[in-house]
Amino acid sequence: MQTIPLAPATVSVPLPEPDPFEARLDRLRGATGRRRTSEARKGGLRLGWKTWLAIDTSCLVLFLAAIVVWPPLSACRAKAYHVGLYAGDTVEKCTRRGVAERLDRADQRVKMLVRGSGR
Repeated sequence: MQTIPLAPATVSVPLPEPDPFEARLDRLRGATGRRRTSEARKGGLRLGWKTWLAIDTSCLVLFLAAIVVWPPLSACRAKAYHVGLYAGDTVEKCTRRGVAERLDRADQRVKMLVRGSGR
């Protein structure tokens, strides 16, 4: 009778299932541990930080300008519509005067805060 050598017995130990979070991170990362450049550049607008800083600053300046200019402009338009302006006065001059008053008032408030901060 002929004997056939048997393969060594192996114990099958179930492998632990990978954590879903870790598996997702492994898919996002390449072999280097960083995001792949092809995935990082998909979608969105890729601008440098200086460009984004300029965009953010200009948006902030426009927002603050609208806050400073809108109330005097609407007040002057309402005054021109309901009562009328003085002779030689225009909505533009009235608005400039109102903006100057608002800026002077804000300047005075900042000065008072600085003066009172040492107490």
